[in-house]
Amino acid sequence: MDNSADDDVVSVNTYGYFAEIYDGFGSEEFCLSLTTHLLENLEKYRLPVGAEIVDLACGTGVITTELAKHGYQLVGLDLSEDMLRHAKMRAKKDNLNIRFARADMRTFKLKTKAPCIISTHDSLDHLFEDDELDLAFQQVASALRPQGLFLFDMNCWDGIRHLDGRTVFVENEDRSGAYHLIAEDRTLETNIVGFLKVEENLYERFDETLFQRCYSDEEIEERLEAFGLELLERIPIQYLKGDIFKQLWITRKPGLDIPELF
Repeated sequence: MDNSADDDVVSVNTYGYFAEIYDGFGSEEFCLSLTTHLLENLEKYRLPVGAEIVDLACGTGVITTELAKHGYQLVGLDLSEDMLRHAKMRAKKDNLNIRFARADMRTFKLKTKAPCIISTHDSLDHLFEDDELDLAFQQVASALRPQGLFLFDMNCWDGIRHLDGRTVFVENEDRSGAYHLIAEDRTLETNIVGFLKVEENLYERFDETLFQRCYSDEEIEERLEAFGLELLERIPIQYLKGDIFKQLWITRKPGLDIPELF
C-alpha cells in the first residue's frame, strides 16, 4: 500500500482540533447506526467475513473498529493525522489489529486490489470541486478488484437544507464546543467553536469552518458510469425528524475476479 499523501493539496477539510471533540457531536452514534446498514449489505452482496475492507477517510475509526469486531480485515486511511491518532487509540483499546495510514482519497494507491472499499460519514461530501470527486472515484475504481464492492454515503439536499440554522452543543470535563450549520445553494457550512482543557481552569479555544457539497443523484450516477462502477442499490438514511439526509450507495466493479497465481 502506498501511504503517501499530497501535502500541496489543501482544499479538503483535514479536521485538526475538531478531531478532539468530533465523536462528542453525535458522530459516534451516527457511525454505529450506519455500521448496521453496512453489515447488512456486506452480507447481502456476499462479502465473506474475513475479507479485507479499506475504509477510505476513516476518521476516528468508529466504523473501522466495528467492522473489525465482526471479523473483517480492516485498513483505515485518512488525510488527518489527528483523526488517525484517535482511530489508532480506539483500535488499541479494543485490542484490534487494524492497519492505519495517512493517505488522500484523491491520490491513494493500494499494493493489491481490494475486494471492498467504503467511504462514509461526509467523507466524499467534503470533495467540493467536480474534479476532486472525479479523482476519488477514479482511484477507487482502480483500487478495486473485479466484482469488488464500493459502499459510500452522500448528502441529500432535501434533508440537509432542513439543518439550516441549527446549533449543536457538547460539553464534558476536558473539552467542549458548539457548531452552527448554514445550508444554502446545495452547500452545508459548519462553523465550529471549541475549547480544549490545557490545565486546571485553563482552556484553549479553536475555530474551524468545514464545507460539504450536496451532489445530485444524477451527478453521482454520471461518475459511477464514467469510471465503470455498477450501481446496485441506493438506501435512504433518516435523521432527526425523519428527514432523508443521506443515501448509502452500493456499487460494484464489473468483471471476472481471476485469482493471481504468480
